[in-house]
Amino acid sequence: MRLQLAVFPFLALSVAAVSMDQDASHQVEEVIRNDNFVLSMKHIKPRRRLRGSVETLFAVDFPGSQQKFVLMLDRRSKRVIVETVEDGRTRAQHYTVDTLSEVTILRSLVLAVNQKQPGAHVTLYVDCVSQGMVATPRAMRDMFHKMATPRLQVFRERRYVLEVDSGSLSSVLNRNNCPSQQLQQMQAIEPAVTTNEINGIRRGDIPVIHDCDERDNLVIKTLNDLILALKKLKEEVASQRSEIRYLRELLEQCDLCSTDSRKVSCRSNPPPCFPGAECQDTADGPRCGQ
Repeated sequence: MRLQLAVFPFLALSVAAVSMDQDASHQVEEVIRNDNFVLSMKHIKPRRRLRGSVETLFAVDFPGSQQKFVLMLDRRSKRVIVETVEDGRTRAQHYTVDTLSEVTILRSLVLAVNQKQPGAHVTLYVDCVSQGMVATPRAMRDMFHKMATPRLQVFRERRYVLEVDSGSLSSVLNRNNCPSQQLQQMQAIEPAVTTNEINGIRRGDIPVIHDCDERDNLVIKTLNDLILALKKLKEEVASQRSEIRYLRELLEQCDLCSTDSRKVSCRSNPPPCFPGAECQDTADGPRCGQ
């Protein structure tokens, strides 16, 4: 099901890359009340075009409540960004992933969600390596329960499948071929909660998702149309200049149009009237005959 712009304006900029996933929406709704669940994606490849733009991996929207949870990938700045909208106000935080680049293929991306309050947080694992945690003062469960009629919708990047698990984190990491020794180390060392907030709290009426495929394509098309229009206008101006130059030359060569031509009278040579005809000078020029 493709996303409708009129219904979901927060995804207007990325409609070309993000679509609603009904199965994932149902699966997340089944685990949203749990203290813990895991979201994961596999084989995240770099884009062939528009490299450097921020990619939206998935978004959990709570329709009509001005609340959202979005996970994005910024390869250029080596960041995985978590954005939450809480009553219309947007909180942006990020993980710094040193191995991330514009050509890196991510074998696995796992997001472990802990919704216990106080201290709710999400932990990120990229290619089996923990990238730390960021705090979520309002967890997705809190967003869900805050609604008069609780419901949610999941949107994801069309190229990747979003897997939802209510089981243990270790089982998800095992499924993603993470070494068992590395799993034990990750379980023994609890990463500290990071507070990499980007520009603090921002207004919620600014679109949350920054995937720019559709917008960039529109800008490119508009620029191309503008270039063609300017080229056509330039040709028309050149044609008009040629016509004006030709008219000027005709006027310069016209004796009747010359301001230096003498006024014709009965004394002009040759005379304006036939020989023997009476000639009278008038205000309108010579008059021949009576």
